[in-house]
Amino acid sequence: MNKPAELSFKQIQVGDTFRVEKTFHDEDLDRFAALSGDYSPLHMDNDYAKAAGFEGRVVHGMLLASLFSNLIGMRIPGKHALYLASDLAFRRPVRAGEHVTALMRVTGKNPSTSTILLSTEIRNAEDQVVVGGMARVKVRDNEPTEDFPIPTHSALPKGGKVILVLGGSGGIGSQTARVLGKQGMAVAVHYHQNVEQAKRIVGEIIDHGGVALAVTADVRENRAVERMIQSIINHFGRLDALVNCAMGDLYHRSIHELDWSHFMHHLDCQLKGVFNLCQAAHPHLKKTGGAVVNILSQVTWDAPPPLMADYVAAKYALKGFSKALAVEWAEDAIRVNTVSPGLLRTDLTEHLNERIFKTEVGRTPLRRLATTEDVALAIAFLLGDGAAFFTGVDLPVTGGQTMN
Repeated sequence: MNKPAELSFKQIQVGDTFRVEKTFHDEDLDRFAALSGDYSPLHMDNDYAKAAGFEGRVVHGMLLASLFSNLIGMRIPGKHALYLASDLAFRRPVRAGEHVTALMRVTGKNPSTSTILLSTEIRNAEDQVVVGGMARVKVRDNEPTEDFPIPTHSALPKGGKVILVLGGSGGIGSQTARVLGKQGMAVAVHYHQNVEQAKRIVGEIIDHGGVALAVTADVRENRAVERMIQSIINHFGRLDALVNCAMGDLYHRSIHELDWSHFMHHLDCQLKGVFNLCQAAHPHLKKTGGAVVNILSQVTWDAPPPLMADYVAAKYALKGFSKALAVEWAEDAIRVNTVSPGLLRTDLTEHLNERIFKTEVGRTPLRRLATTEDVALAIAFLLGDGAAFFTGVDLPVTGGQTMN
């Protein structure tokens, strides 16, 4: 009997990926039918399955899903696993004798509950997704999941602005927090799961003489957002601007591989969270004549890339919301603008083929990719006095790929 892994919650990192390969044969289907009581002829009768339009016996969906149980119970995290929830969509049939690969990728961690969020999929020999979804697992390692103390500095500089950076532990967000800190602004660095990165960013800002505070919330939850905003007000006494850098995971899937849950995932990350945050922050931004900067994408300018309909749709939704907010909040002297970066090298894009990056460089008049520093400086400009008469504006940080 194989020995399961014993990963602790701290050892598991966002982006970790695990896989297992399997070929289910006729005898596997027979044993599963005896165990489950599912003797549907689609699974048991080869001639019936062929007459129904399939090439042979179809593997039970739950038998395929058992590969996820294998990965969770043996590898991620292994011994300490408690499988809490799973949301699966069965997109293509798998025939007996067909080779498949099951993959699980860590997409989030919640230190307060010691749970991890996993994207799950099974691909066939043609690399088509046959099963996809999400899973939530509790890691029962009994180790304390420290999320504080985090270094803070509460002395707000005279005349300094207080900026909340949503997704401040991510690639664009962390660089934006650094740039704003260097420019003398007090930065509230938001994180949801990546507390260690938030600690590092806050520490770096303070080490360079800046002012920073780490704050946490699941921005999809109204009350959590309200508590986070109030903690900033309690600490600094004011809030001058919001920068929304939160992002969902990036995957390339055709329309036929998508289901509505994929769209909802991106809408929750990129629209619902911003909506909740703006509602909660409005009274404070109104007092200071504040500003909002939302991160869009080059995909909302020209023809979008293929196989990203869920991501593209969410970015267009955020674009529309930002424009509507710019009009509605103008009477409160709150400016709402957006930044649309081109392709960047971040943790979210590290899985892309190097050929894609080289192609983008070739298409860019300035002959290089955008950097997180480029995006951060554009955000800082929109928050500064030089953009005092800008609202409803979208700045494309694309090196000339998009031009007005």
